[in-house]
Amino acid sequence: MAAAQLDLYRYLKPGKDHLSSVWHVPDGYNREGSMGRLYTAPTPGTHPLYLCTVRGDHFLTGDVNCEGQQYVTRLGWIQDSPQPGVPSAPLYRCLASGRQIFESTDPNCEGMTNAGGPLGYTLTG
Repeated sequence: MAAAQLDLYRYLKPGKDHLSSVWHVPDGYNREGSMGRLYTAPTPGTHPLYLCTVRGDHFLTGDVNCEGQQYVTRLGWIQDSPQPGVPSAPLYRCLASGRQIFESTDPNCEGMTNAGGPLGYTLTG
């Protein structure tokens, strides 16, 4: 039996914030698209992925302490690396306009700055 999964979507509050989540998001955010799926429980070769915030800007991290910022919730578990036979895509942390943090499956961060390589690999198949 396959492990349970949740869809990870990226949302935008125009002019304010990107937010990637598997949960309901606050009013004012519009869904932009899918970032793949996360496992709902620990699976071999995965690590937890957390939603955090700094200065009202949401971001994802594998650090339960949110890199010293505000913890919001655990979203699920993301693959550490691509697994043989499991369709997946890297999830990158990106930086726009010097301060706006967002996630993308594009290694070029949609023309913005790649802020340090993939956070892990979401399920795509």
